Amino acid sequence: MTERTPYGHYAVILALGLAGYLGAPGWVVPVGAAGLTLDRWRLWRLGPQSRIDWTSKTTTYLVTGVVANLVLATLVFAIGRAMRMLLG
Repeated sequence: MTERTPYGHYAVILALGLAGYLGAPGWVVPVGAAGLTLDRWRLWRLGPQSRIDWTSKTTTYLVTGVVANLVLATLVFAIGRAMRMLLG
């Protein structure tokens, strides 16, 4: 059985860029980063049988992913703001 590639992160990235372009407030960035994290980790799809052991390695991956998603969300939002300034 092959696993589907999630495309929700593309929608979140486009929404963040558009929000930056439209002049949305800055609190949109952490919300977008949370959306990216939830989409990648698929935490809502885990059932009781699919639980994995939570180790320090898992925690490291989660924290690194959250930080990377915050950086990505900030960059995309800033690019949207820059486009607004350039295009008027």
